[in-house]
Amino acid sequence: MGNSYKICFLGYRKLREMAQQVIDKLNYQDTTVVMKECAIETLEQVVNEADSEGCQVFVAGSANAEEFKQRFSEHLVELHIDMSDYVYCLCRARDMGARRVGVTIYRKSRQMNFEALQELAGIPIEPIYFESEPELTYLLEHTSCDCVIGASLTVEVAERLGLPCILIYDGEYTIRTSIERARLLAAELQASSRKEAITDALVRDVPAGIIITDENDRITTFNQQAKALVGLQGRKLRGLELGELVPPLSYNTFYKSGQIKTDHIHLLNGTMVRCVQTQLQQGNRQVGMLITMLPDSSRRKKTADTQKFVARHQWKDLVGDSVAITQAMTAGKQLAQTEEHIMILGESGTGKSFFAQCIHQSSPHASEPFVVINATVVGQDASRTLFGSEEGANDHAGLFELAGNGTIVLQGLGGASESFFACLRQVLVYHSFFSVGGTTLKVFQARIITLLEPEEAGRFPRELREMLSVFSLTLPPLRERGDDVIELFRIFAVRGEAGTVSLRGQKELWKELDELLRFYAWPTNLITLSAVVKRYVYLYRQAMNPSPGVKRQLLIKAIGEDELLEQLRQEYPALQDPADSTPEAIVEGVAEMKRLLKYNDNTIADKLGLGRTTLWRMQKKSGAAKAKKEE
Repeated sequence: MGNSYKICFLGYRKLREMAQQVIDKLNYQDTTVVMKECAIETLEQVVNEADSEGCQVFVAGSANAEEFKQRFSEHLVELHIDMSDYVYCLCRARDMGARRVGVTIYRKSRQMNFEALQELAGIPIEPIYFESEPELTYLLEHTSCDCVIGASLTVEVAERLGLPCILIYDGEYTIRTSIERARLLAAELQASSRKEAITDALVRDVPAGIIITDENDRITTFNQQAKALVGLQGRKLRGLELGELVPPLSYNTFYKSGQIKTDHIHLLNGTMVRCVQTQLQQGNRQVGMLITMLPDSSRRKKTADTQKFVARHQWKDLVGDSVAITQAMTAGKQLAQTEEHIMILGESGTGKSFFAQCIHQSSPHASEPFVVINATVVGQDASRTLFGSEEGANDHAGLFELAGNGTIVLQGLGGASESFFACLRQVLVYHSFFSVGGTTLKVFQARIITLLEPEEAGRFPRELREMLSVFSLTLPPLRERGDDVIELFRIFAVRGEAGTVSLRGQKELWKELDELLRFYAWPTNLITLSAVVKRYVYLYRQAMNPSPGVKRQLLIKAIGEDELLEQLRQEYPALQDPADSTPEAIVEGVAEMKRLLKYNDNTIADKLGLGRTTLWRMQKKSGAAKAKKEE
C-alpha cells in the first residue's frame, strides 16, 4: 500500500476561497488537503477537530499561524509573506489612487520595517495592530487611511465597512508552494515515524534497558526496562531532556568527556546499574547517544526485595529571591552538612517536603536512600512497618532498615499512634532496634528530618520533639515572600502544572495582576497558589485573548470574590459592621474595595448593606475632612 498524507489548510473567508481554487487544480494522488474555516476565536476547536481526523501538517497564515505556534506543538507551514509582497500591494494601492495606506498586523506577529516599506513604495503607511475582530473593526472604522492591506480577516472587515482593501496573499503561487512544503513535511514525518516504529520494535523486547537521545539530550527512543531502572514508570519520556530526569546519564556530560564509549556503574532509583553510553554518529557529526543498562547484581544496593527511595529536588529548583526564602535556603545548605536531626517548621504548603529533599541532596549522604514516612497512616502495629519482620513467610525489611545511612523524613506526627512513638523513641535513645521476631540487633544510622505544622507542635511528647529538633528551620509563608508569589504564579502558569496556555512574555499581564497577587493571603500557600493558577488558566483559555481588565476579573474569579472580600473585612473591620464604625474607617476600606476589586459605588453599597446616598455622604464628608486636615 502506497503512502498517503493528510494536510489541513486553515483559512478565513477570502483566503479559504482562494485556497480552494488552488487545491481544485492540484492533482495529488497521495495527498488529501482538508479545508477548515478558521478564525482566531475558533482556532483551538478547529485544530483539535482536524487532529482527530488524522491531519499530519497544518497550513495557515498571519494571525492563525501566530496563535497556532503559541498553543500547539503540531507541525505547521506558514504562508510565506516577505517585504516584496508588501511592496507589490503598496504599489497597487498607489496605482488605485490611495494617498495613505493602512497595513494591518496581528499584534503577536513578527514586526515589519515600515520605514523601509514606506521608502520603497513611496507612499505614507499607517501600521494598524490588532488582536481580535472587534478591535480590528473599531480601528478600521476610525482610520484616516483610504486603503488597507492585510490578510483575509482585514479584507472581510474592510469590505463590510466599504473601505478599499488589498489581500496580502496575492495570486496562487504562495498558497501552492506552501501546500507543497506541507506535503513534503508530511512525507518526512511519515518516514521518520516508520523508522521510529522499527527502532521501537527492535528495542522493545531487549532484556537490557535502552535509551536513545538526540544531540540536544532529548529522548527519542526508550523501552519499558529502561523506564523501570530509572524509576520513571508512567511518565511520557519522548522529547524530554534526559539530563533533567537522570542527571548522571546526561548527554552533555558524556559529550564533554570526549570519549566514544563509556562503561560506568551508577546508582539509579536505589539500584546499582551498569550503564554503557555510546556515541551515535552520522558521518563526522555526533547525532546523539545510545545507553544500554543492566542491574549490577554484584553491587546491588540492598537485597532483591529492598524498596528504592530517591529525593528529586535540588536547591537549583527553588524559585524565589526574597530575603525570607534566601535566608531559609542559606540555613538549609548549612544544616545539610550536619549529622544531627532537623525539624522543618512551617504552615501547610510552604515547601517543607521540598526543603527536606534539597537538604538530603546536598548532604554527604545524597547517594543513600531518602525515605518519607507519614506517621498518620502507620497503624497501631508500627513495629512491623518500621522495624521489619523475621517471621518466615512474612519476612520483610522495615523502613528504618531500608533508610540505611540516608535520610528519613517524618510527617504527620500530630496524628501518630502510641506504637509509632514507642518505635521512634527506641531509635532516638538507643540508636538500634530488633525486627519483629528477630534476634539480631540492627544499628539505626539514618538522619531524621521532621516536617511540622504549627498546630501539630503540642500533639506528641515533648521529649521526642526535643530530640528531633537538635536544629530547626522555619519556612516563611507565601504572604511574606514579596515578589516571589508573582514569579511562582508566572512559572506555574507557563511551565508547570497549568499546561501550555499562551502566557509567556506578557509583561502587561503580570503588571495587571500584581496588586491582587500581593494582597491575597494564600491560606495554604503553594497549595492554594497551584489551585488558583489552574483555575485562572482554564478561565483565560475560555476568554480567548482577554483585555487587561478582563484578566484582572479572571484572577478575582480564580481566587474567589468572597475570599477576597472576607480578607478585606478582616483587614478593615469597619467593612464588617458599618453601623458601628466611623465614616473615615468605612471610606478607607471602601477605597481598597475600589482599588483591588474595581467595584463602583453602587456595588459597594450593596455589599455593605448601605444606602447609596449614605455611602456618597460618607465619602464626601471624609474627603472634606481630609482636605481640611491637609490644609
